[in-house]
Amino acid sequence: MQNEHPLPARLLLLAICLGGIVTQTACNSRVQQVRAIVLADDLTPPQLDTMKTVADTIHAEIISSWTSFATMEGQYPEDADILNKEPLKSRMAKLLGPKNHQEFLERFKVTPPLEIEDNVLFDEGYEPGERESDAAAIAVDMDDDIIYVGLAVEHKLRIFSEKGDTHYPKQLRTWMSKFKRSRP
Repeated sequence: MQNEHPLPARLLLLAICLGGIVTQTACNSRVQQVRAIVLADDLTPPQLDTMKTVADTIHAEIISSWTSFATMEGQYPEDADILNKEPLKSRMAKLLGPKNHQEFLERFKVTPPLEIEDNVLFDEGYEPGERESDAAAIAVDMDDDIIYVGLAVEHKLRIFSEKGDTHYPKQLRTWMSKFKRSRP
């Protein structure tokens, strides 16, 4: 009776043997071998602490080219020489083209101090002695690295933006609303 195994034990033994053969064949296929090589490149074990606090990865940093502009709040554009500083000077000239750039400069002579709100540098200007129907504004989104320029010529408002962006900063939208209200 010692040599006799009950039927379930024999089936279990058979299942283990067959399972080993099937597993060995499946795990040693070409695909599995290649995958094992690729996955074996990184042998560092995973960290056990899965509750680590991680800093927000969406937080935007000021683009390094705008860092000097971030300190200009409260200064007048002419005193800070903002329109002659890079990267604003060349990018604004490219954005506007020669004719519109000249119109902007003519309308950006009388200005209040520069404002910075939500990392957006903003200012507006008018021609000396002219009515407010001819004006200019500039907004620089220092987080998204986009320059916006507004030109109002005889109540006709034109907006220019890099990258074709139409998500205008709040300050520029407020400035634009002045011209929508004051049309003759």
